[in-house]
Amino acid sequence: MEELKLISRGAESFIYETYFLGIHAILKKRISKQYRESTLDERINRERTIHEAKIMYDAMRAGVPVPAVLYINLEQKELIIEYIEGESLLEYLKRRNEMEDKFMEELGIIVSRLHRNKIVHGDLTTNNVMVSNNRLFVIDFGLSKRSDDVEDIATDIHVFLRSLESIHPEKKEKLYSAFLKGYMALPNFNEVLSTVKEIRMRGRYIEERRNKGSNK
Repeated sequence: MEELKLISRGAESFIYETYFLGIHAILKKRISKQYRESTLDERINRERTIHEAKIMYDAMRAGVPVPAVLYINLEQKELIIEYIEGESLLEYLKRRNEMEDKFMEELGIIVSRLHRNKIVHGDLTTNNVMVSNNRLFVIDFGLSKRSDDVEDIATDIHVFLRSLESIHPEKKEKLYSAFLKGYMALPNFNEVLSTVKEIRMRGRYIEERRNKGSNK
């Protein structure tokens, strides 16, 4: 493996850019937590590394465009995946308007495939989608899980909608509408959207209650 270039430092892992067997790649190394007992920490990081790789493989088999998993080093808790050339959908939407409806509808179709195959991403934002050669790729499955529970699936959509509201507020409705046009491919689309509304109502209720409490 060639020299590592640190490109991201998160709470759970360090992300490096590198080359693996001549292939442009990303190395994700999970961080040990000092507050955890060492044996437990070792087991958790091993399991999470395996889990993320398996989820990505299952997503790829389901027709979801994701980076290819190139190598797993369980001893070092490292995952080496294909480097996707391009820019995040977040940056694309900030700079350009052309094809945004097409991309959002395409993303809706992609996410419906994930959910239809019982995969919940866990951190569904435009920052975790790459635009490469006019194609979308979903990245960062570190918080993903397997679930067909409507509440879990709806929470994925809720997180995505919240990200649109905070990152792309000026065109959130337009983007979300295009996304839903593609997401309608999900068989239980109406049930999921109804649960999204319930989740948002709960959030508003809690926020209003907190605001009332702070004003006393």
